[in-house]
Amino acid sequence: MAIMEEIKAVHVGLGPLGSRIVRHIVEERRGIRYVGALDISPDIVGRDLGEVAEVGRELGIRVSDDPEKVFSETKPDIAIYTTTSFARDVFSQMEPAIRNGVNVITTCEQLVYPRYAAPELAEKYDSLAKQYGVTVLGTGINPGFLMDVLPIVLTLGCTRVERIEVTRRMDAGVRRKPFQKKIGVSMEPNEFREAVSSGKITGHVGLEESISLIAEALGWKLDEIRVERVEPVIAEEEEVSSQFFTVRPGQVKGLKQEAFGIVDGRDRIHLYFTAYLGASPSFDEVRIEGSPPINARVSPCWHGDEGTVAVVVNLIPTVMNAPAGVLTMIDIIPVSFKSGNVARFVRK
Repeated sequence: MAIMEEIKAVHVGLGPLGSRIVRHIVEERRGIRYVGALDISPDIVGRDLGEVAEVGRELGIRVSDDPEKVFSETKPDIAIYTTTSFARDVFSQMEPAIRNGVNVITTCEQLVYPRYAAPELAEKYDSLAKQYGVTVLGTGINPGFLMDVLPIVLTLGCTRVERIEVTRRMDAGVRRKPFQKKIGVSMEPNEFREAVSSGKITGHVGLEESISLIAEALGWKLDEIRVERVEPVIAEEEEVSSQFFTVRPGQVKGLKQEAFGIVDGRDRIHLYFTAYLGASPSFDEVRIEGSPPINARVSPCWHGDEGTVAVVVNLIPTVMNAPAGVLTMIDIIPVSFKSGNVARFVRK
């Protein structure tokens, strides 16, 4: 079998996360070479990719807003999409890549389990990807690993699983400014609640997808997914600050949210997400009620941006080796406890 010496990549979406992935690949990884870059911002289009991503040198690649031209002329092996959290938006964005025979990996949260948010589109683009022989995968640190794949993998060592509880408690002070703004840091409580009601603050996108992924991996049939309202975390007695914000007592320093996967009338999957300035200790924890019971904690919690960069880049070869279609993490990492009739998990 021939060994590929170089993977040709196009990056789509050069915001803070996309630029961070570009810097990591250019500065720290061998075997991946950028041949193109795409964005829709008029402030970015036409500039050198190295300048936009703050690599420290020019890369000789001009950012374009013409995906058809870029994909047809550069013929990349992989397209990395860091553009949106929502499946209905990213599917149409990816179509030029798919039709040009380019594999896709994306940080779109809803694409971690697209059959939940956009089942018809997932089926349509799965057929299209198979037609052109390419793989499409949504992933990231969360969703895509911490609150879904990690507990799924831990169940492999269990002979019985009754309930899964996952907690992510994050110190948001180490995250980038857009993330801190997105969770309402420095808002007044009433302002925060109004932002939630208007959709300006959405909470953690991906809780439903993580629950769906866990349930499918274990073979649990969900009665429903219940996501609780996003609630503020209020600074109490002391001022707390980050590089970007100072929060006085009584103001919002972050948010919290819970979600439940109901199976046979019981909440058998419980996800608890909190992100706020000064969270201490910060940790990611998985508790499995079963045989044997599992309590696994990583502290401090995984850095969201750095972790997402790692997951995306490390999975590029896996995506290129995977079968064609719109896949999820359990299609490429099928290791978990299997409930009920084990034979039903066999796919011929």
